[in-house]
Amino acid sequence: MNTAVVKDQEFIIISSEVTNAAKGVVTEVFDDESFSLELKSSERYSVNEKVDLFAVSGSGVICLESELKSVDGKTLMVLKPFKEKDIQRREYLRVELNKNILIYTDEKTIRATVLDISAGGAAMITDTEMKKDFDYKFDITLEKDILISCKFRPIRVNLKEENKYFVSGKFTLIKNIDRVAIMQFCMKKTSENQNK
Repeated sequence: MNTAVVKDQEFIIISSEVTNAAKGVVTEVFDDESFSLELKSSERYSVNEKVDLFAVSGSGVICLESELKSVDGKTLMVLKPFKEKDIQRREYLRVELNKNILIYTDEKTIRATVLDISAGGAAMITDTEMKKDFDYKFDITLEKDILISCKFRPIRVNLKEENKYFVSGKFTLIKNIDRVAIMQFCMKKTSENQNK
């Protein structure tokens, strides 16, 4: 591993199947680079379960893929991570999506198709011009009923053809757990595309 896991480091841990998500703190790091993680709340994890762990680092976010060696209440023993990815704040993985959504304002509902998504934002085609520097609300389901609710602010709005606007922007209000779920989704999709 390039990034050493250290005592008192905080992680968000998500099962690879995205059935559980919790926050935890590293309580001990062992010579073999495995470590113990104390969860802040009780969640159901099992021995040998594959997990993704996310932590904020100086350069952005790191993601570790590992497996649980043991589970004792809120204490998880995590094996040495077998894969690590450093995700820069400005270089979130972006994947194509092509998913229809509804965007809400106080006055109207806008139909849009999300073309691609990352943990930082999205690009879409709409039939209505959207204002820059205005926050819009939308929900999107990624897969396996992973529902993401967020506020989105357009940065670029370009007329592509008559009544079709290309809009790209950033998420301005999104739960950390939802941002992590998007990162995990994008990494899995990127990996699947590379293995085709």
